Amino acid sequence: MRVATGNTTLRCDYCKSVVVTKIDDPGLHYLDQILGELNCPVCAVPLWSATLAGLNLCACKRCSGMLIRMGLLEEIIEDLRSAGVESEIPSPPDPDDLQRRIDCPQCRKLLDMHFYYGGGGSVIGGCEQCSLNWLDGGVLMRIARAPHRDDAQADAW
Repeated sequence: MRVATGNTTLRCDYCKSVVVTKIDDPGLHYLDQILGELNCPVCAVPLWSATLAGLNLCACKRCSGMLIRMGLLEEIIEDLRSAGVESEIPSPPDPDDLQRRIDCPQCRKLLDMHFYYGGGGSVIGGCEQCSLNWLDGGVLMRIARAPHRDDAQADAW
């Protein structure tokens, strides 16, 4: 493992796994239900039912990764931003994150790793077939804290 992406993650050069050293997803509440049929694509342990910003998702208690339905991701980010999450300039993304090979917890097919288009310099995994996104622990807050269009317009005035 080596330190990568602005000293916030560790990366295995062999398997391309990423371990987030600063887990910072406030408001994530784990429920008392283990989802035995869905395993974390990073840790291979069962995912838990969880809520964030009043919306349901699945999360890993070990790595804090999150499995979020595609339609909910933007809603959660907007809820976090409207709750007053402070903006910060993210460290540059690590292009090697695009080479990670992890499977969708639902269909077990390879996730499409891509940069999140809404800022934050973060790579997320997506499964179009299942309409699911995988975010490593800490990535959601990194995205929510990234300067976004509303901040830029407010600064321009």
